[in-house]
Parts: sequence; C-alpha cells; structure tokens
Amino acid sequence: MAGPVWNDTTATPIDDAAIDPSLPRRYLTLIAEVTDRLMGADDPARMIDELFELIRTELRLDVFFNYRLEGDRLVLEAHGGLTAQEADHGRELALGQAVCGCAASTRKAIHAVGVQRSSDSLYDFVRDLGLDAYACAPLIHGSDLLGTLGFGRRWADRFTEDELRFLHTICHYVALAKHRLRIEEALRAGIETQARLLEELNHRVRNALQVAIGLVAVDARAQADQPARAALDRATERLQVLASAHRPLYDTVGLGEVDLAALFTGVFQQVHGAEAGISVAGRFEAPVEQAAAAALLFHALLKRHGDKPRISVGPSGNEAMRLSFDGAMWGLDTLSGADDRMFAGLRHQVRADVHAEGDDRLVVVMPYADRG
Repeated sequence: MAGPVWNDTTATPIDDAAIDPSLPRRYLTLIAEVTDRLMGADDPARMIDELFELIRTELRLDVFFNYRLEGDRLVLEAHGGLTAQEADHGRELALGQAVCGCAASTRKAIHAVGVQRSSDSLYDFVRDLGLDAYACAPLIHGSDLLGTLGFGRRWADRFTEDELRFLHTICHYVALAKHRLRIEEALRAGIETQARLLEELNHRVRNALQVAIGLVAVDARAQADQPARAALDRATERLQVLASAHRPLYDTVGLGEVDLAALFTGVFQQVHGAEAGISVAGRFEAPVEQAAAAALLFHALLKRHGDKPRISVGPSGNEAMRLSFDGAMWGLDTLSGADDRMFAGLRHQVRADVHAEGDDRLVVVMPYADRG
C-alpha cells in the first residue's frame, strides 16, 4: 500500500516515541486482536463496526467511513460517530469527490491535516463534520479496488506517523478480509446455482424415465407376439432399475453418491415384490453412472432364477465390494445371446469379477468408488 500523502506541507509530524515508549507494544497487541476478528468475520459492515469499537479508544477516533466500490461510485457501507443526517449526506461519492473519492481514484492514502483552517474544497465534507484531521486509505487486493476506509478526529489536526502506519496496516487487513468475504459469497452463489441446476436436471431425467417406462409398458400390453412382449417387459423392468438408481439424486439437492446396498435392496423388491433378504456390512457408495450399471447387473443376475437368493454385501479388500448370492444354481451359461452381451458389457463397465463358488453360490466383486 502506498504511503500517506501529506496535504499540508507545513505540518510537522509529532515524535511518537517522545509521547509514549509503550505505544509500539500496544499497537502490536491491538493489531493481533484486530486480525483475529477480521479473519473470522462473516459480515462486511458489522466487521468494520466492531473494528472501530476496538481501536477508537486507543487512537482517540471520532468518526469512520467505510465505502465499497460499486461501478464508478463509492457507496457508504458502514460508518460510526455520525448522525443519521450526516451519514445520509455522505451516502454516495463519485470517484475523485471528497477525500475518500480522491483516495479511491488515485489509489493512494490521504492524510488531511489542519482541515478546519484549510480552504481546500476537497475537505468540504469532512470540514462540515467538524473534523480537523482525516486519514483515508483505498482498500485494494491485488489490482482490485474494493473501496475505502477513513478515520477522523475533531480534537487534533493530524495523526502521528505511528498512528498512520497502524491505520494503513489495519486497512490492509480489512482489504484481505473483504476479499475473502467476496470470494466466499461468490462460491456460495455458485454452489446454489449448481444445486438448482442439478435438481432441475434430475427432475427432467426422472420425468423422461417415467414417460419411457409408461410408453414401453403400453406397447408390451398391446403386443400379441409373446417373445416380443417378453422383451418389452424386460426393457420396462430395466428402465425401472435406472429410475431407482437416479432416485437418490432427485430426492435431495445434494451432490452425494448413491448408496449401493440400499439400491440393490430396492431392485430386489422390484423383482420379487418382497422384502429383500440382504445383509450388509459397511457402507458402499458410487457415482450415479456406476450405480446405474451396477443396479442393471444386479437385476440381470436376479432375473436368471426364479428363486429368491440370500444376498450378503460386504467389503473385499481395498475399496472393493463383495456380493454373495446363495441358495440357487448359479451357472453362467443360462443367459440368451442378447442378455449375455448386455451382461458382459455391464460387467466390464463396473469392472466386476463374477465367479461361482461351488454349485450354490455366485460372487460378484466390484469397486464401490469410481477412482478412475
């Protein structure tokens, strides 16, 4: 940040050390407390109010003005030590207008001294407030001008060099805090927008799937050819499985993954119309694309036999899930040509290892997180 501009060249700074040798230590303590407050703040206006209350006694301040930049104007965001009428009079400033507008346009700190004896029109506003010393600094982060922060006194005609350095340090931390709050606000807005778009997309997917399920089911009922009707019935069931995989996303607006065990339970109920005999050890989640393919694979396995198998779900090594199907003959040679191709494609998509263990158990091992 640039150093202060002395607008009264005849003024002589006061020797701080001659006043109070303990001043630097008090300033350091105060800066530490100010920094802690600013870094934890969540409201830009209240942040400056609290800052003023924290430092006004030590620096014997009477007023402060905090402006934020909006387009090509400065808008008063926070103030202290003013009447409502005085604050309203300084509600907006053009760049270059008054002390704060000039500090913003030049991006340089200004120290106005001896205001009451000066005829400079730049000081008209602060002079009318009865101030005799006014220090204003632009709030800058990188190349971005965020606004200005100024402090005034009525009882003295200037600030000391140490006081100016202290105030400029404070202004630097205020600029950092305001930049942080702007970034956090932008991130929140982006997340909210993304959540709304995702919710809308998921509702559209749900509606499209429901329309497709209804259309295929109508065609199936109208089909006289039994093999064709059976094929359409299978297509309807698979669309219902896809809808089950997408349901966790449109039930919430979050970006979480699908609980695979809960999904398999729903598919089991869809096939057998009864509560699933599935025992689960652990929690296994996957992105919706992987979950949809896993649900279709699970559905294909269930449809191969009319019996209801006992199913257990648990971990298998590092980031892998093991599904065990017990209670039926699980040879892998009973799929038709088309079903076999689909089964192979799904198995490849979810990177599943499918193998028999004896005559009455089939084991499927697949990763439960898409690690790429």
